[in-house]
Amino acid sequence: MKKMGGKRRPLKPGRIEEKAKRLVLLSKLGRILNSTLDHQEVRRRAMEAATQLMKAEVGSLLLIAEDKQQLYFEVALGDKEEAVKTITLGMGEGIAGWVAKSGRSLIVNTPEKDPRFYKGADERTEFKTRNIICVPVKVKDRVIGVLEAINKKRGEKFDQEDLSLFVSLADQVAIALDNARLYEELEEMFFQT
Repeated sequence: MKKMGGKRRPLKPGRIEEKAKRLVLLSKLGRILNSTLDHQEVRRRAMEAATQLMKAEVGSLLLIAEDKQQLYFEVALGDKEEAVKTITLGMGEGIAGWVAKSGRSLIVNTPEKDPRFYKGADERTEFKTRNIICVPVKVKDRVIGVLEAINKKRGEKFDQEDLSLFVSLADQVAIALDNARLYEELEEMFFQT
């Protein structure tokens, strides 16, 4: 049921099926994501999961370089990946920087009207951002990066349902990244011993 003006109205059968499919996909993506402990593979799978789940053209995982207080593009899917990976953002800069600094999720369906939007990325990559959804990736209440999906396919806009699923995916990404980090540390200790 969906609440509208104080009254509840039933979801259409097509919407229920779509919701169910996306929840099954989220569960499947979570299993795939957590089936490896290789850091690079976890990151790549996270982005593939993000774009697939959000039905987006492109997506990226930005991690925080704490020593510099900057965000860098760890993985960016799409044909502009190499150009995107040369861009860094300060904490608070752009949509991703704002999400990283505030620790809050954000949907921006008209980025050209949002003062937080960083136009430099579009200019450097000759890409047009129509809409964006961005969520923090947190490990033990500490933001370690952000996940973003850009340009929902078929000209649609991101909505609260997308945000709820994306936050769930970000939680699974955080667990997978932390597990990979712990495994790497254990492996390093083993070889040092």
